[in-house]
Amino acid sequence: MEKFALEIRNLNKYFGKVQVLHDINLQIKKGEIHGIIGPNGSGKSTFMNILFGNSVIKHSGGYEGEIIVDGNRINMDSPQKSIKCGMGMIHQEFTLLPEMSVSENIKLTRENKIKSTEKILGKNLAYIDKNKNNKEAKVILQKLGFNIDADLLIKNLSVNAMQFVEIAREIDNDKLKILFLDEPTAVLNEEDSTKLMKVMRDLADNGMTIIFVSHRLHEIKEICDRVTVLRDGHVVSQYKREEMTLKKLTHAMMGYEVIKTKREKRENENKSILTMKNFFVNMPGEDIRGIDLDIKKGEILGVTSLSGHGKLGLGYGIMGLFPYEGTVMMEDEIIDVSNIRESINKGIFLIPDDRKKMGLLMEHSIEDNIVFSGLYGKNKFLKKSMRLFKTKDKEKINDTVENYIERLEIKCVNKHQEVRQLSGGNQQKICIARALCMNPKILFLLEPTRGVDIGSKEKILDMIIEINEKNNMTVVVISSELEELKRISDRVAVLCEGRLSNILPPNSSDEEFTLAYTGEGEYYENQEASNNN
Repeated sequence: MEKFALEIRNLNKYFGKVQVLHDINLQIKKGEIHGIIGPNGSGKSTFMNILFGNSVIKHSGGYEGEIIVDGNRINMDSPQKSIKCGMGMIHQEFTLLPEMSVSENIKLTRENKIKSTEKILGKNLAYIDKNKNNKEAKVILQKLGFNIDADLLIKNLSVNAMQFVEIAREIDNDKLKILFLDEPTAVLNEEDSTKLMKVMRDLADNGMTIIFVSHRLHEIKEICDRVTVLRDGHVVSQYKREEMTLKKLTHAMMGYEVIKTKREKRENENKSILTMKNFFVNMPGEDIRGIDLDIKKGEILGVTSLSGHGKLGLGYGIMGLFPYEGTVMMEDEIIDVSNIRESINKGIFLIPDDRKKMGLLMEHSIEDNIVFSGLYGKNKFLKKSMRLFKTKDKEKINDTVENYIERLEIKCVNKHQEVRQLSGGNQQKICIARALCMNPKILFLLEPTRGVDIGSKEKILDMIIEINEKNNMTVVVISSELEELKRISDRVAVLCEGRLSNILPPNSSDEEFTLAYTGEGEYYENQEASNNN
């Protein structure tokens, strides 16, 4: 009888009276890369939380069924127990300590100690061997194909770099046998995702079992030996690698055929709404180094780059969230973007890439989140109650929120439901609803489809086109997903090393985009020449 690295038998989970997992049965072999896919709300996160002993499971009544690791039945009621069983997990939300360095995070709880002090002071009080920790951390990062200074503080890293540090921390554990990866490539560009795929295959070839959750179906098809499809808490399909096709996986996951969004090509002869001249942004890992860029009124401008080459710096810099130099003009008027309130009042608004930490009030209701910026940033949704005072216009708030819930098809119990209980796709729709409440002239969206399923992704892309056309809003979509940008953008600006490499029509060839990514675009060459003069 074959012995499995991990076996799940008749797994059920309830939150109150609502059943979210129904009789899940799964057998995963040693050295296998096993994919788990499903739409937002299908039960993937709950399933992973159970396997890793997350406290939210225990505090909500536990689970029913059996979890068997290496032939041993385990009551998975804490992360400590799962770690003891040789499991490690890369979460969607980072668990790094921002005030500590890269090496300190990687070696946390496994620090090397200076031997001489260990003999005198004991293991717990012995001095940490920082040089050895740094050396070992660098080796692990180099295995991942990622070179970074091990002394850098986590808070100064890009999201992309944080993901590699998170992965390095787990791989550094020599007792690791089963690795759970929950959307590890959601924050990575294609190049870095490819690096990670190679690392995963190398680990599996050396006997590690990997459970890989991803919305990127082409990655599932490329790397997984088998894939299990969840929908509405049920296992609906399972395929071997040779059986997988993107069409088959999409249909099994969604229960219907997904039609990809694509806009018709159009010419935009409008004048510029926003102009940057010699624009610099000092964002660690995402610097902008003196770009000139005109954004046309009413266009959808795509902005992309390899990780660490400035695309996020452009978005955060234009909202004054990092120090900047240069000139920014809004409708021919110079503005100070270091003053966020002034930028908002001029009609600029940004939806950040990390919606959970920066874009949403996770413990608050849908209603609170949708009206928050309008209420406190622009004093909207207020009415006069007495001569000197204004109070919330509850009727207007209610009508606005209900309108956006219906218009954006936000799936929820009601407007009072906490945002943390919603799927990633619905959380992103709430970010968009909040932005629409501000009625900006120009909207910057950073990684708008990150971490959402293929169905929600297409709805969000549809939404971007709709608000651009119906609201006559200029939209700048900053994304690692070039294929998506090519489908919805009027133009695509490509950055390299913080400079504008090229601005291309969306129907440009892959070769033209590759040249732009690597700094061989015409704009980049012109900037290099001017910088050398």
